[in-house]
Amino acid sequence: MIEGRRITTTVSRCSMIGLTEEVQQLRADEFGKELFTIPAFEMLLDLYARRSVQPRSLTSLTGTSSASERNSQRIVHRLAERGFVDLRRDPTDGRRIIVELREETSEMLDRFFDRLVEIAAVLPIHPRLER
Repeated sequence: MIEGRRITTTVSRCSMIGLTEEVQQLRADEFGKELFTIPAFEMLLDLYARRSVQPRSLTSLTGTSSASERNSQRIVHRLAERGFVDLRRDPTDGRRIIVELREETSEMLDRFFDRLVEIAAVLPIHPRLER
């Protein structure tokens, strides 16, 4: 809804997650995927946004990152060392490693996106930035 020069909208955690994914894609499209990268966040975002599609294999998850597969694998192992994700062998295929978002990380991302919603709700108008 447009009210004068200010746009008001209803923003939810789900819409903010979608917006974040779109911003990530826009950034990659406009500036190049290799120039500005946030591989760890990209993978956490993928796991978080697709929780119902779990389990995710390590190979599948590294494909969502802007980093090389080798670097993405290192990042996933660092995420596991820091307690953000759990890694386990697939019981049906011992070669496959399953990556799962930890409950604490999911709750942290809930808080992160809820805070983004709060920030978006009170964004000021900056006259010098408007065109």
